[in-house]
Amino acid sequence: MTTTPIDGRGLALAAHKRLARTVNIGPDLGAPFERGWTIDVGREHLEACAQNGFTAIRLLICLAAHQTPTGLDPFMLRRLERIVDQATALGLAVVISNHRDPELMVDPGSHLEAHLATVAQLAGAVEGRYSDVVLEPLTEPEGALDAVWNEATAELIGAVRGQNRCVTILLGPRSYNNAQFLDDLCLPEAERNLIVGIHHYWPARFTFQGETWLGEGASGDPADWLGTTWDPSPAAEAELWARFAAIAEWGRTTGRPLFLAEFGASSHADPASRARWTRLSRVLAEEHGMPWGIWSFAPTFAIYDPATGEFDPSLLKALMD
Repeated sequence: MTTTPIDGRGLALAAHKRLARTVNIGPDLGAPFERGWTIDVGREHLEACAQNGFTAIRLLICLAAHQTPTGLDPFMLRRLERIVDQATALGLAVVISNHRDPELMVDPGSHLEAHLATVAQLAGAVEGRYSDVVLEPLTEPEGALDAVWNEATAELIGAVRGQNRCVTILLGPRSYNNAQFLDDLCLPEAERNLIVGIHHYWPARFTFQGETWLGEGASGDPADWLGTTWDPSPAAEAELWARFAAIAEWGRTTGRPLFLAEFGASSHADPASRARWTRLSRVLAEEHGMPWGIWSFAPTFAIYDPATGEFDPSLLKALMD
């Protein structure tokens, strides 16, 4: 029996187009690990996204928090499937992104095999959805996983392809998908049904101000950054433009489609600065051929208020005008 060849690049470009204006959403699927940064996603939230110009949603799922001795929790999978069905019925594409596996980050040698089995199960569960669904088998690698990230990406791709030949895969560079490490990313040349995702939170003193969950680090204490503003001075604009230009050049050189999977500024930032930074980041992504994903719908870095059922008008304008 012969296998019909797959136009991997064509599938990736079709999915890439559908991600044009994406919003990140953390759905509460019942795990304690998800509390505090997720919402109980209802149809009304998806309708709000579709009716206000978004073309896709990126769902951040903690697969490690839903593992059972026999695989992924079937109740979680049914809830996830319901969200995907509702979103795609409204014309939204969906990125399913595996967002954290703390044990894997600390000790990939001991935990990668179990992670691959989980990814394979999810890949099988979304088989046949084609450009409606993009699968990100792991986002934001860090810690010990960084050192073996290229080897891990090859195994993650293999786990997906063992169960699903056609789904477009999303993967990014090491260290939280930081674009400055794109040159370190080595992907299997033969795998072309793949989009490369990057995350943009620069300058961090502005975007992460007041986000104490981040903890103190080499850059200081986010609590001390409160009150940091962002103005579109020529120097500030030039810095961001140069960063996006370098990213786009990497994409042209490698032939890999790029997706600004995450960008956003803390709700602690002053609204005017937040809107200015958001608009420029969005415009630069579009000018350099990248679809984008704003972080996030709610409740952290929120652009939407579930209590009122309304988007922040200045942020929505910054994203859509």
